[in-house]
Amino acid sequence: MNKKLKTTLELLAVLAITIIIALSSPFNPWITGAEDTLTQVQHDILDIAHSVRDGYLAYVELDGHYGPVLYEFYGLGYLLTETHIVHFIMETVVVFFSVLFVYKTSKLYTSEIFALLCTIVMTVFSWGALTHAGAEELLFFLLSLTCYHVARQLKFGFLSYHTYLLAIDFGLVFFLQPGYSILWIILFVFFAIKIKLDGLEGKEYRAYYISLLEGLITVSIPMGLYLWYFKNARAFVDKVVIYNLKNLGGFGQGLGIVAFTPWILFAAVLIVVIIIKAVGGDKVKDLCCWLGFIVAAILVFSLQADKVDTMVQLSKALYVIPFAAAFSLLDKPLGLKPEERKY
Repeated sequence: MNKKLKTTLELLAVLAITIIIALSSPFNPWITGAEDTLTQVQHDILDIAHSVRDGYLAYVELDGHYGPVLYEFYGLGYLLTETHIVHFIMETVVVFFSVLFVYKTSKLYTSEIFALLCTIVMTVFSWGALTHAGAEELLFFLLSLTCYHVARQLKFGFLSYHTYLLAIDFGLVFFLQPGYSILWIILFVFFAIKIKLDGLEGKEYRAYYISLLEGLITVSIPMGLYLWYFKNARAFVDKVVIYNLKNLGGFGQGLGIVAFTPWILFAAVLIVVIIIKAVGGDKVKDLCCWLGFIVAAILVFSLQADKVDTMVQLSKALYVIPFAAAFSLLDKPLGLKPEERKY
């Protein structure tokens, strides 16, 4: 099939999934009685939007959490029309790219048809739990990006471009919710060790740290300007960074919620796939690393005790690879194969 035609069809499929999700959103302006379906938090966003327009400070408290207005930036969509239309468009754009990167991650391990099925299962079901305020959608998007960057490097080795983007992901998460950024720090340490063990030395090994530094600088400049303009760097440190890190805890309770959900079955599926592929002589190093990534994420998510219910849904981004790897066992018998790309 023509490459451009294939890409177009893939984008149309992603768009179709996005529309399905968007139609179920409480911000869909064409839902009868949409105003009545909004939560108190969603109404609070409208108030925040008005406050921003009136010159309110850059940080607000919402749903018991203190964070940047950017964290709830969807609220700005209300200001143009005083309806949900602009908000709905903004939300749909974020959903589209979230779905796209889930699909791109799946496609690294299985054929396009199965990758599409993985994407539908991981994004459509229970999506409503990610739309109560918009912030969770942003974190799901960033986690989906991170999963793609990690999967590419596990499968193809060190790629400076994806290390650079991984550092940007970290900066954005740290700006939005510092408690979750621990997971990205674990990834940085892991890749530093992995690429060393893979035999990269000298200039090639230093490229890893240079890429990290470049990514951090890229995201720090706009963050710094944001804090400087609103003159609230101290508030960011005290009320966002220190506040979030001090409120980590409830590990036992959090672990009981995150680790015992239907989605955790995909971790067991991954273990079975690893065994089958290892017996068959296939390389499973990348899948073993991904299993470790899942374990690390569960531990970090479990520390977010006051927000752990939301993280149950966000953690679905981690299970894309196990699902796709399971389908990869069917590719060969059916004469299918993952997309081959050179890096």
